[in-house]
Amino acid sequence: MRPSRVLILAGLLLAACRDEPAPSVEFKAPADGRLTEEQVRAHLAGAPKSAESRWVAARVREARMAGLSGGMDRKIADSRRQILSSLEERRRSLQDPAKQAELDRQIAEVRRLLQGAPPEVPDAVRDNAELVARVEAKP
Repeated sequence: MRPSRVLILAGLLLAACRDEPAPSVEFKAPADGRLTEEQVRAHLAGAPKSAESRWVAARVREARMAGLSGGMDRKIADSRRQILSSLEERRRSLQDPAKQAELDRQIAEVRRLLQGAPPEVPDAVRDNAELVARVEAKP
């Protein structure tokens, strides 16, 4: 047998005999979709990649997005309430029927926008957002 073939066979045998870690237990995501504080802390610390860490990373991203969009939704609603108040105040001071009608149209539109509630965030996502914010706020 040629020396190159012997080296190749030896390399293949060594590769086949190397110590490999036992297969990890398959991760099963919780049915309620909620994170634990331990999972969030491990994620923030840079836990090694696994099925669980990928699931946790996705839930953390989802929670952060819910937190950001919830804050923006509140700011938008506050701004619309301020606009509505300003329009109503201007409407009371007008005497011109044409201008009153235009303001009435604008007031109706802002009221319609205020009634359109943002999409409901599932309880698990809201709980995860609160947990992630709390863990990130701790030094």
